[in-house]
Amino acid sequence: MLSTERERLYDDMARRIGCTPLVRYAGSVPNGNTIWIKRECDNPFGSHYDRVYIALFRHYESIGKIKPGDKVLETTSGSAGVSFAAIGKLLGYDCYIAIPAGGEKARIEAIKRHLISEDHLIFTPAEDYISGFPKFLRKFLSENKDYFFLNHSMGSYDKANGVYENNEVTLSSLENISKEVRDLMRVDYFIPAVGNGSSVLGPGRVFGDETSVIAFETFQSAVAFCHMYPDNYYNTYGIKPGTLSRHRLPGTSYQGIDFPHIKNSVKEGVIDEVILVSDEKMDAEYATLTGRDDTKDLPHWDMELENREDFGRSTRAAIAVALETARNVHEKNLLIIAYDKADRYDNGFKKKPT
Repeated sequence: MLSTERERLYDDMARRIGCTPLVRYAGSVPNGNTIWIKRECDNPFGSHYDRVYIALFRHYESIGKIKPGDKVLETTSGSAGVSFAAIGKLLGYDCYIAIPAGGEKARIEAIKRHLISEDHLIFTPAEDYISGFPKFLRKFLSENKDYFFLNHSMGSYDKANGVYENNEVTLSSLENISKEVRDLMRVDYFIPAVGNGSSVLGPGRVFGDETSVIAFETFQSAVAFCHMYPDNYYNTYGIKPGTLSRHRLPGTSYQGIDFPHIKNSVKEGVIDEVILVSDEKMDAEYATLTGRDDTKDLPHWDMELENREDFGRSTRAAIAVALETARNVHEKNLLIIAYDKADRYDNGFKKKPT
């Protein structure tokens, strides 16, 4: 149970998070449709994960699992780590982060600004990317029993069924994204990035049958795609998911970890469709490997946009998918999430010369 002082601290911090702006995409949208952008990037520490970590720290502290001063560990490919480190530091925790080597330097620098020291950032093998986290955690936690693993991506392990459960604290915190929008307008299409599945399942399950959920992820990974359409990927593209080199949308899905949020988004019928996203580099690698050009017909996050503002790559991908969807429907409201800004990526986004 939290003391009155701690309750006050959490309440004060929580008031600064959420209720983010809902803005209309300023570029041209076909067929009288409107693309709405929920600017989660305007949270204090730059992403929707601000909502997640204030909720997780509060939950585990309130049930006595952690207390200020404890060593708390998290794994991340980037943006989650910034929110975790920043919020944890303000709450008085000693935060440690495991992140794959070779990632976006901009994200690493953003994380470092909130850590007590740089040795609190632990690099896992670049070649394993996030797929290496389970192996790292088994070894690290067995050797360092005084660390608490916060684990925003999964809940407890169900021994009877041999699976990890949803992290309901994470999901409940993200439900507020869609609740805030639902109070303002009708949403016909919700278009979230897959990631670990939490920003699909949390907000997506709040919407009723009146909203279609179209999740997107990279062509390279296709985790939700394979849950949704078994065997379709290989039969269509002639390779297995994960064959191509690491994609350039950190924070979106990747082969190797069976995230319960992804699986349950499909199992519970939250997702209506999964769309794959590519880019010029992925097109070239796929063409070299297979001699085919199938990926050129997919939405591309690196496409030219009339109004790109300060959006990061995942948000650009969401806009590309929304524009593709808008070509086939009329006078609908399409909702996307601005997950982060361009400053979370190396070199931001360079516009092609004209």
